[in-house]
Amino acid sequence: MRFEITLNRFRLISGLSDSDAEKWLPVIRDSIDYVSSLVTKKDPTERDLERVQSAAGVYAYYRYIAYSVDTESRTSVGSFSMLSNSKKLLEAEKMWESELESLGDIISDGSFFFRRI
Repeated sequence: MRFEITLNRFRLISGLSDSDAEKWLPVIRDSIDYVSSLVTKKDPTERDLERVQSAAGVYAYYRYIAYSVDTESRTSVGSFSMLSNSKKLLEAEKMWESELESLGDIISDGSFFFRRI
């Protein structure tokens, strides 16, 4: 059941068909393993685990976009070059960071950020 939560979230965000999403199952499974490994709460509730599975779908989407960067067209003007889906990558990264923040009560992402006061 939990795998379905991740897969459904990935399909919803990516807009991929079932057959296209199926190609990304290894990435989705790896994403589940990674996000699950971040859980530090001793006894997560069923709802906590559902939240983790849902977040894994967002992480899988982020990885999907990152892996797709090389297959997208590149626009060049002089020495400046930009991938056409770089905006999508930034949006996916923001989505993933938002998911991490929302799971702050049950996970530790191991990151350390310097912030201005």
